Amino acid sequence: MPNPPRRLAGHTEQRGLWHRATGNLQLAGGEGIVYIGSDMWPGVLGSSSTAEALPVVTRATSLITGPLTAAPFRVQQLGAGSPLQTPRWVTDPMLLRPDNRLVTSESVYPAVNRLSRSDFWTGFLRSAIWWGLGAFVCQEDESGAPLAGTLRLINPNLLSTKRAKDDGSLRWVLGDGGDEVLFTRDGYATVGPVTYRLVAMRNPHSPVDVDGRSQGVFGMHPATFGLASQVDTYASGTFRSGVPAGYIKVNQPGLTQEQATALKEAWLGAHGGDSRSVAILNATTDFSPISMSPVDTALVEVKRLVIADVAFSFGIDPMNLGVSLANSATYSNTRDAWLNHRDFGLSPWITALQDTLSALLPGDRTVKVAVDGFANPPAGERYQAYKVAIDAGILTVDEVRALEGLPALELEKAPKTPPDTELPSISEEEEATNGDT
Repeated sequence: MPNPPRRLAGHTEQRGLWHRATGNLQLAGGEGIVYIGSDMWPGVLGSSSTAEALPVVTRATSLITGPLTAAPFRVQQLGAGSPLQTPRWVTDPMLLRPDNRLVTSESVYPAVNRLSRSDFWTGFLRSAIWWGLGAFVCQEDESGAPLAGTLRLINPNLLSTKRAKDDGSLRWVLGDGGDEVLFTRDGYATVGPVTYRLVAMRNPHSPVDVDGRSQGVFGMHPATFGLASQVDTYASGTFRSGVPAGYIKVNQPGLTQEQATALKEAWLGAHGGDSRSVAILNATTDFSPISMSPVDTALVEVKRLVIADVAFSFGIDPMNLGVSLANSATYSNTRDAWLNHRDFGLSPWITALQDTLSALLPGDRTVKVAVDGFANPPAGERYQAYKVAIDAGILTVDEVRALEGLPALELEKAPKTPPDTELPSISEEEEATNGDT
């Protein structure tokens, strides 16, 4: 039985032999880490507190995380490019398919959600995009690579940095107060008998500050997302109003300020906000609506510009969000649009993800995020192009099979005789003579 865990914050939930501390790091004395942070991602702080709820943010985020997590992660030899077997921690980080050869059937983090491959890497990328830091902890196998089933996403609010007193190097610190886990410069920390490795990926569009952190899109462009939220709120209020904006004219003389204020409040109480009722006016009172205010007239244009600014904040083309700025630029086909998005929108994130994962592999192995398949022509066109490349000596059959995600053909031990070549016949006398010698 493990030792009773040390609770780092107030409320806990009893779960079998384990205690869960809500929202904080929790250690089991002498046993390792039991729980890390909340299962829910943090909200965005400051003026952009509702930024992640904007539909345009959902779409812009999915244009980055969707292709990168849908594409296969392939492992190959650096330089030669020879395809290698993809390790289990890449294809199943939290080991949804149990394998006791890797870890025991009981989860190493019993109080957390277990995520599929796509959910895990999407959360890792989304955290780096939104808050400037995607991180997870893991244990390592004998080769020094992550051990499948031990990977756990980290809430970025639980990570900070601290400078070592001896050499001034930056060290990651996991925890939000009280007991903390201090990692070495190389990202390792030992808790009880277990050694953990912290893996972090920063936002490639953000500079790294002196504390070793980068900013996410909300931190880099708070005004953009604040304006987007205000535009949505204004538009919602405009279309929820019971009557259009206007003014009330009283033809009877002698109207005092108190009477005018009371009339205004009564009018708004009956017809303002979400109220929609019939107004009954006497002969001395008129209501003159204002059909469109200057702000209402410019609302559509402002909305379009806000969407474009959000696209720029994410580093993608506004046309991917359905907005064109003062031009009619279009792509000849879907493939051209994808190539533009891949080369100028996804390439920084592809490079950052490949570099982060490749650093976890031993030797000269590297990870490639194979997004080229999104722009592949139909199978018939590909096979014709492959035939031309093979006949010209540009590609081999095995290289073509690798491009198609197929294993290489086994090489035969002896070369085959060309079909148009005949071996010379040997007479019985020559065979007997050769046998005597």
